[in-house]
Amino acid sequence: MICVFLNMSKTLRNTLYILGGIVVLFFIVLITSNIIVKNKIEKATKEELPNHISVAYKDLSLHLLTGTLTYKDVSITLKNKANDSTHTYISTEKATVKNVSYWDYLFNNTIHIEDIKIIAPKLKYYKNENLPSQDTTTSQEPSINLNKPILIGKLRVENTLLTFFENKKDTLFLAKNVSLEVDSILVNNNTLKNRLPAQFGNYKAQTDSIFVKVSPFENLTLSNLSVQNKKATVSNLHLATKYSKEQHARILEKERDHFNVTLQQLEIEGIDFGFKNRKFYAKSSLVQLDSVVATIYRNKLVADDLSKKPLYSKMLRELPIGLTIDSLQIKNSALTYQEKVKEKQPAGTIYFNNLNAHMAHISNTYGANTETKIDITSTFMKTAPIVVDWSFNVNDTSDAFTFKADIDALPASKMNSFTKPNLLVGLTGTANQTYFSIYGNSSNSKIDLRIKYSNFKVNLLEDGKENKKKLLSSIVNIFVNKDSNNNSEGFTTCSAEVTPDKTKSFFNYLWLNVRDGLKDCLL
Repeated sequence: MICVFLNMSKTLRNTLYILGGIVVLFFIVLITSNIIVKNKIEKATKEELPNHISVAYKDLSLHLLTGTLTYKDVSITLKNKANDSTHTYISTEKATVKNVSYWDYLFNNTIHIEDIKIIAPKLKYYKNENLPSQDTTTSQEPSINLNKPILIGKLRVENTLLTFFENKKDTLFLAKNVSLEVDSILVNNNTLKNRLPAQFGNYKAQTDSIFVKVSPFENLTLSNLSVQNKKATVSNLHLATKYSKEQHARILEKERDHFNVTLQQLEIEGIDFGFKNRKFYAKSSLVQLDSVVATIYRNKLVADDLSKKPLYSKMLRELPIGLTIDSLQIKNSALTYQEKVKEKQPAGTIYFNNLNAHMAHISNTYGANTETKIDITSTFMKTAPIVVDWSFNVNDTSDAFTFKADIDALPASKMNSFTKPNLLVGLTGTANQTYFSIYGNSSNSKIDLRIKYSNFKVNLLEDGKENKKKLLSSIVNIFVNKDSNNNSEGFTTCSAEVTPDKTKSFFNYLWLNVRDGLKDCLL
C-alpha cells in the first residue's frame, strides 16, 4: 500500500493532501461553530435574560452535522419586576431546535432556526401573584435587547396543558391537549417594542377541552376547538350558572340572570387580530352560530340592579378593543325567557323557537354612515311567526335606533304562560296580525302600532289561585275594546311615547313601548 502511494504522481499526492486538509478544516470549522453557538445560547440563557426571567434545564445536547439542539426537562419562571413573587411557571419534557443556520449566524448576523418542537409543555399562571408594574413611563423600549434578530421557520407545540389560577386553588382557565403550529416567526428589537412582540405567518391550533370561569357565577366549557387558515371552529359550547336557581337567588345581593346556554357549533372566518397604536383589534368576515338553545331566568324578587344600562350602540362604541365583525349569523336556535315576579306564582315564560338571525356590521371601527343591521325571523310562543328589522348607528352618540316587528296570528291565550303568573291576568281572543315600529334613542322613543284582533277579553285572577275575580274582570272589560276597528282592513292604529328606565335593559325599553302602544289600542 505504501509502495502504491509512493509511486503515485506528485500531482495526485498533492491533490489528496489538499482534499484531506479541506475535510479536516471543514470538521474543525463545524466543531468550532457548534461550540460557539452552544456557548452563545447557554450564555444568553444564563446571563442575557432579564432578572425576572429564569431558565433552567437538565441537559443540552448538540448534533454536530445538523446543528440540532435538544433540551430536556426545561423549566422557566417569570417573576414580578418589583419583587421575587413568581406568577408563571413553564415546564416541558423536551424541546428540540433543528437546523440552526451557521452561515446566517456568522455572515448575516441572524439567528435562523428551521424548526422548533416542544413536547408536552405545562404552563401555570397565578393571577393574584402578577402585580402591576410600578413603571409609569410610556417608553416602548423592549425589556430584552437582542444582539441578533431571530427567524424561526416553524414552531410546533404538542400536547400542552394550560392552567390559569385566580389564586392558589381557584381555576380561571384550563385547556388540555393544546397543539400549536406557527410559521415564519420573526423576533427582533423592533417587534419587541410591540404588545404582540413577534411577527408570524400561517398558524393553526387545536384543543379538545377548554374551561373558563366567566364570572363568580358562570362557567363556560367547550370542546374540539380548532384554528386553521384564519378560520376557527368550536363544538359543544356550554355557558351555565354553576348554582341552582334557588341557590343563585339566595346568594345574590342584586338581580342577575341565571343562564343555561348550549351551542352546537361556532365558526369564525377571516380571522385577523393584533395591535394598532397599542390598542388590540379583532376582525372577522363571518361568525356563524348553529343550534343555540338558551334558557334565561330572572328572579325579580331579588333586589334591583340600579346601575345604568347603556344601549347596545353605546356598548359597542365604548369597547376597549377595536371590534370588526362584517357578518354574524344565528341558525336553528331557540330562546326561553323566564321571569319570576310573585312569591306564590311560578315564573312566567316567553318562548322563541325556529330562531334565525343575520347581523351586519357588528363593529366600532366602521365609518360614520355605516349602520348595524339585524334581521330576525322566529316563531313566537311556539305559534306565531315573527319578523324583526332592527338598526342603529354605533357612531351616533344619541344612540338612535329603529326597531320594527311583524307578528302573525297569535291566540291571546298563548301569552297566559307569562301574564298569569306575573300579572295575574288571563287573556282570551286572537291577535290576528300586529305591526309596530319604534323610533327611539337613549332619552325617549315613539311607537306606531297597528293591530287586528277579535273577541279580546281580560280576566283578573287571584294571587296563588286560578280563580277569576268576576266583578273586577267585568268592570275592566267594559273599558276594553273587544274587536279592532271595523274598517276595510280591520286594523286599529295607535301610538305612544315612552321614556326609558335607564336602570333596565334595552328589551325592557322595547316592552314599555309595546305595552303603552297596546294600551292605546285596546282601551
